[in-house]
Amino acid sequence: MGLSRVVGAAARLIVACALLGCGSDVAPNILLVTLDTTRADHLSVYGYPRETTPHLEALARDAILYERAHSTSTWTLPSHASLFTGKLPTSHGARYDPEGPLVLSEAIGEGTGIRARGLAPGETTLAARLRDAGYATAGFAGGPWLLDAFGLSAGFEHWDDEGILGTNGRTAPDLSRAVLEWLASWAEAPERRPFFLFVNFFDAHFPYAAPPEHARLFLPPGVEIDRLARDQYEPLYDAEIHFADEHLGRLLDALRERELYDETLVVVTADHGEMLGEHGEWGHNGIPFEPVTRVPLIVKPPGGAAARVEERPIQLPALFHLVLAAAGQEPAPQVDAQPRVAEVWHPPAPGVGEWKVLWQDELKYLQHGDGKHRLYDLSRDPRERVNRVADRPDDARQLRAALAAALDALPRPAAGGEPQTIDPETLEALERLGYIDGESP
Repeated sequence: MGLSRVVGAAARLIVACALLGCGSDVAPNILLVTLDTTRADHLSVYGYPRETTPHLEALARDAILYERAHSTSTWTLPSHASLFTGKLPTSHGARYDPEGPLVLSEAIGEGTGIRARGLAPGETTLAARLRDAGYATAGFAGGPWLLDAFGLSAGFEHWDDEGILGTNGRTAPDLSRAVLEWLASWAEAPERRPFFLFVNFFDAHFPYAAPPEHARLFLPPGVEIDRLARDQYEPLYDAEIHFADEHLGRLLDALRERELYDETLVVVTADHGEMLGEHGEWGHNGIPFEPVTRVPLIVKPPGGAAARVEERPIQLPALFHLVLAAAGQEPAPQVDAQPRVAEVWHPPAPGVGEWKVLWQDELKYLQHGDGKHRLYDLSRDPRERVNRVADRPDDARQLRAALAAALDALPRPAAGGEPQTIDPETLEALERLGYIDGESP
């Protein structure tokens, strides 16, 4: 790492410590929540006109809201791996891979199946670092890509991935119930260690099946719920966010009731967003436009903070280092040494495949595996309607070279283990969710 980056890393860690309370004699509890498939611009805490997130709005009054947070991919497994390791997908290894050790092909055709690669063996995770520092570590998964087989449970003393094989994964009531039961048992332990609690709400993922009392809040009066009607996808998606927010509120209320809220670092973010018809796309298996790559991020330090908005850009890997700093732990040596990059591998299918993304200031550069590329000026064109490659060729060339150099400089993960076959129930769930055949709703 060059001197300028060392100085930059140190400066940002000082800021992180000031914000998050590292250096305190008392290790804070840590609650890390991911709202699966949740785009920032559909949260009322980010100014969305429909009230989708009243509990997040209450949290934000004690917190820092990041306006320019981005994921490192467009789907659950690599994004969570980045969050848990502080690394980009090229380095942590969790991705679609035709030679991957996790065989996902048995149920979907003759020799045309898909393989994936989970978190590379030997990767140091946030949970492992905190466990070794004396934390009680517990994780609660809501979606199938967080099943134990994919490796993201590494470092968690308690990992709960029960009941997530249905079409809509594991629903928020079941998830929050399990989390509250664990929290009660933690509180009753004779010697309480600080906790690191990870919770993944899966509800906003398609199919959008929030309970009717939530769905009716976002549909026009008198309109019957039709979950197959594409013109209802957006309001039903909003209803799912509202549903997850309600159960996130239950967790925050439980912390308040147990007088744990003030001493707990609370981080709420998402692994990726969702396309809702923009550019003719639905779901998150296509081009990595901003509705998919920009995510919410709200951070409440121990003791709270004056509500404020942070405009500086940030990506999910930075949270690995910020959480460690808050817990009084040394960050990993690669802190602040990464560019803002997203990497996407999808199974071969029309319009998808491999994408690489680089953000630099207000410019966003996208390169497809077939060599085609796009350039957007997000300050003037936030909806990414005009590809500027033709009229800004110098910028396109510079960013293309910067992206290639950034990816070439990344360390590669350790080699994986022997191939293993995912059980038929998991295969069935993944196929229903659209991961196996590359389809989006």
